[in-house]
Amino acid sequence: MTAPAPPGNTTEAPAPRALRAWQGCLLAVGACVPLAVGSAWYACRAPGIRVVRLQLAGSVEEAAEVVGDRLHGAQRALHADYVFLAGYTLTLIAVFALAHRTVAHRLGHRRAAVTGMILAGVAGVSDVAENLFLAHGLRHFTPGADVPFKIATGCAALKWLLLALTVPAAAVVLVIILKRSLIHTAAVLPGLRWLRPDRPPAADTAARPELIPPPPVVRADGERWPKTPRTPPPTPGGGVRWRNSTLVPPGREQGALGFCVSGGGIRSACVTLGALQALRDHLRKARYLVSVSGGGYAAGALQLALNEAADDKSPATSRPGPADVFEPGSPEEDHLRRHSKYVAEGTGQWLAALGVLLRGLLASLGLLIAMLLLLGLALSWAYHVVPLTDLDYLSSAGVLFPSDCPPPPAPAFRQPVLLTILGLLGVGGLCWLVWLFLFTWCGALVRSQTWALTLFRVCVVLALLLTVVAVVLPGVAWGTVKLRAGLDLSAPQAGAGIGFTALFTYGAVLVATLWRRRQTVRRGFGSILGASRKAGQVSRAVPNGLVQYVIVWLVLLLLFVVSLLVLGWAIATGRQWGLFWQIGLPILLALIVLCLDQTWMSLHPFYRLRLASAFAVRRSTEPDGEVVARPYDFTKEPTPLHRYGCRHPGFPQVIFAAAANLSGSDRTPPGRRAVSFTLSHDYVGGPDVGYARVDSLEQRTGRLIRRDLTVQSAMAVSGAAFASAMGTQARTFQTLFALSNARLGTWLPNPAALGPLWKADSDWRLPPQPAIRRLSYLLREITGRYPMDDRLLLTTDGGHYENLGLVELLRHRVSTAVCIDASGYTPPFAATLAEAITLAHEELGIEIILHDTEKLVPGSARPLQPENPLARINERLAAQAVITGDIIYPQDLIGEDGLNLGRRGQLIVARATLTRGMPYKLLAYASSHPVFPHDSTSDQWFDHQQFDAYQELGHYIGEQAAGVLRLLPRRDV
Repeated sequence: MTAPAPPGNTTEAPAPRALRAWQGCLLAVGACVPLAVGSAWYACRAPGIRVVRLQLAGSVEEAAEVVGDRLHGAQRALHADYVFLAGYTLTLIAVFALAHRTVAHRLGHRRAAVTGMILAGVAGVSDVAENLFLAHGLRHFTPGADVPFKIATGCAALKWLLLALTVPAAAVVLVIILKRSLIHTAAVLPGLRWLRPDRPPAADTAARPELIPPPPVVRADGERWPKTPRTPPPTPGGGVRWRNSTLVPPGREQGALGFCVSGGGIRSACVTLGALQALRDHLRKARYLVSVSGGGYAAGALQLALNEAADDKSPATSRPGPADVFEPGSPEEDHLRRHSKYVAEGTGQWLAALGVLLRGLLASLGLLIAMLLLLGLALSWAYHVVPLTDLDYLSSAGVLFPSDCPPPPAPAFRQPVLLTILGLLGVGGLCWLVWLFLFTWCGALVRSQTWALTLFRVCVVLALLLTVVAVVLPGVAWGTVKLRAGLDLSAPQAGAGIGFTALFTYGAVLVATLWRRRQTVRRGFGSILGASRKAGQVSRAVPNGLVQYVIVWLVLLLLFVVSLLVLGWAIATGRQWGLFWQIGLPILLALIVLCLDQTWMSLHPFYRLRLASAFAVRRSTEPDGEVVARPYDFTKEPTPLHRYGCRHPGFPQVIFAAAANLSGSDRTPPGRRAVSFTLSHDYVGGPDVGYARVDSLEQRTGRLIRRDLTVQSAMAVSGAAFASAMGTQARTFQTLFALSNARLGTWLPNPAALGPLWKADSDWRLPPQPAIRRLSYLLREITGRYPMDDRLLLTTDGGHYENLGLVELLRHRVSTAVCIDASGYTPPFAATLAEAITLAHEELGIEIILHDTEKLVPGSARPLQPENPLARINERLAAQAVITGDIIYPQDLIGEDGLNLGRRGQLIVARATLTRGMPYKLLAYASSHPVFPHDSTSDQWFDHQQFDAYQELGHYIGEQAAGVLRLLPRRDV
C-alpha cells in the first residue's frame, strides 16, 4: 500500500527553480534601478518645490502659501512625481517579490512578502490619486475650492503611512539578500573560503546521526514543520503521539534501573547528595541518572569529580572512582559544605552579586532608553519632513528650560487625516458586513469570504496605525513638553526621575527574586550591615504574596510611563540635538545590536560561575602527598559536554533535564509553553525539538554559544529557575525579569532547524546558524515570542517542564525508576509528583499506580510520646518517606539481553519528608526549625546546619529506598 503524502504537501504546486546566489545578487541590485532613475528624474525636474508641504496643505490658502509664485514649477513637479512614484513602487514590489523567491523560507515570511507587494501597490495608487487631485486643485486655484486639496491630503497621509511600513522592511530585506548572496558567491574564491569554512563530517553517522528531527506537526496555517523526513520512517499503528514522545537518541537502550533527582535549588542538592551516598551500590548499577535543577547540582558535581585533570600526575589508585567519589568525609564533600552559600559568601560577594544584578538592570534600561531615543530621533525628523501633524513648534520648548519659553499649545491635528481614519474604519465596517452576508447566505464562496475578512482587518489595522502616527505620538510629544513646563523640571531633575525609576525597578527585582523568604533578606542584610537586629527590622518590612504582584505591576506601569515620556521628549526635540548625538547614537546602537551577545547582560554567566565555584571540584593529590579538593579552572578547562559529560564505567549516564520554551499551541497545549530539552554527552534536545549530536554541534557552533555546551553550563541551564520564560509560571514576573536582565537561562541551537543549515550544499537563501545571540533575542524574551522553528531556543530550568525528571527517565523506559523528590510542596498532597504522573500519561501513555500514598501525608505517623510537648512535630510526621508504585508502559520492555520483560515496571519514590523513625538529631533540628524540610527554593544561602540537616535527611530516605531495592527481583535492578 502506498504511504499517504505528508500533510500540507498534497495541494502544493511544483516549486519554481531556485535562484543561484549570483543571480539573487544581480536581481537585488537591479531592483534598485527604477528607484535610482525615478529619484534622478525628480531631482532634475522639480528643484526647490516643497511638494510634501503641498501634499499635506489641505486647503487653498495653505497651498497658495506653499506654491507662492511658482505655480508652473509645482505643476511640473507633480508630473515628475509620476516617474518617481513609478520608480519606488516598482523597486518595492521587486524587492518583496525577490524576497518571496529567496529569503522568505517560512510561510509567514512569504505572506509578509506578498503583503508588502500589495501595500507598495496601494501606496503607488494613493500617490497617483493624490497627484490627480492636486493637479485639479492647482488648475482651479480659487478661494474656497478646498475639496481637492483635502482629498489629496488624505491620500498623502495613507501613502506616507504605507511607505513608512514598506520602505524600512524592503531595505532590511535587500541587505539580507545582498549579504547572503555575496557571502555565498565570494566563498568559492580561493582567498575567501573562510566565509563558509568546510567542516569534516562527523564519524559514525550511520549509527549515530548528527541530527534527529522531531515528529512533524501541521500548524494552523497548514504548513508542516519540520519538513525533513525522518529516517527510518515511523512505523504505523495506534498511539502515535505516545510513540513519538518516546523518541530518544540511538545508543540509549532500555535499562533495568534508573534514577531521577528533583529540582529545588541547594535544598535538593543536599538531599540528593545524601541520598546518592546511601544508594551508591545501586547507583553504580544504574543506566541513567536524570537530574533537574538543584538535583543537577549534585549530579553534575559527581560527574565532574570523576574526570581527571589533564596535568594530574598522581597514581590512578589515588584518584576517586564511582565507589568513593563524594563519599562522606571526602575533600570534595567538605568543599561543597564550605561553599553551600555559593551565590554569595560574605559581605564582598554579597555586594558583588547585588552589583551584577544592578549592572544588568542598568544595561537593560540603558539599552531600552537608547532604542527609544533613536526611535524618537527618527520620528522627530519624520514629522519635520512629512508633517502629518506639525510638531516643529515643540522643539524649542522641549530643549530650553521651561522658564525660557511659554507652555506650548496643543497640536493642531489635520482634519483630512482624521477624516481618512474615519474613512478607513468605514470601509472596514463595510467589508465586515459583506463578509457577514457571504458567511450567512453564501457559504460556498469561501474565497470571497476570505478576501472580505482580510480587507476588514487591513483597513482596521491601517486606521489604528494612522491614529497612532497622526494623533497618539504627537499627543505624547506635546504632553511630555507640557508636563515638563508645568512641573518646571530641569534636565538634572528629569535625570533624577529616570534614576528613581531604575532604583524602584531594582528593588522590585529583588522582591521578585531574592526576597520571597524573609530569612533570606535577614541573612543578606545581616552579612552586609553586620547588625542582625537591624536586618530583622528590614526583613519584616519585606512584602510577600499578593503584595509582590502589586509591586511588579506598579514597576511595569512605571517603566511604561517613563518610556512614553522619553519617547515623547525625543520626538519633540530630536532634530535639535547636537550633531554628535544624532550621529553617535545610531552608530553606538548599531554596534551593540551587531556585536553584543545579549546573554552577557543577563545573570546566566554570573550564575554559571558561582554555581561552578561550589560544585565543580575534584580530588587531587599534591606533590607532597596531601589530598585536597581542587576547583576547576574554567579558563583552561571549559568542560565540553562530549568529553566531561561522558559516561564513566560503573556510573550511570547523567542527563541534565532542562526546558525549551515555545509560544503558541503548535507544539504545546495552552498554558504549558515548554517542552523537554535535555543535555548529555551524546545528544542535546528533546522529542519535540529533535536531537543534535554534541560533538558535531560543538564543531559547528560559534565560540560564544559553545560556552553553553559544557557541563558547568548544563548545570546552570537546568537550574535557571527565574527567567523571562518559565513555562506555566506567572507572565508578569517573566516580563519584569526580561526588562531588568534579572534572568537566567540561555539560547541554544534548535536541533529541528539545523538540518538544512548543516548540508554540504546548503541553500544560500537560508539564514546561517547564529554565532551570537543579538538584541533580537532579548526583544523576543520581552515580548514572549518563542517560535518552534526558530534557529535558537530559550532553554531554562527543567522544572518549567517537569520538576522531578521522572517523565524524562520513563521516556528511556527503565524497568525500575527511583525518584528522589526534594522539590518542596504544600502539604498534604505531593503536587509535584501528581503533575509528573499526569504528564507521563499525557505524553507517554504510561500509567502509574502508587501504593499507600496516604502514608506520605504529614500527620499520618503514629505520634511520638509524650504527645503534648511533641504535638507540633507530630503534625509534620508522615508514616513513611518511601512508597512504591507500578509503572504500566504502553509497549513491552526489552531487556539488555533482548528478553521481553513485559509492560510492567517498578517505581520507588523517596520524598524529603519527616518520619518518626528518623535519627534523633534530625527530629531535634526539625523541632527547632518549623519550616524544615521545606525551606524555600529562593533560599540559596545554606549555612552548615541546613546543609548537614538536608544531607542527613537525604541519606535517611536513601537508606529507606535502598531497603526497598534489595527486595526487588535481580532482573529489575
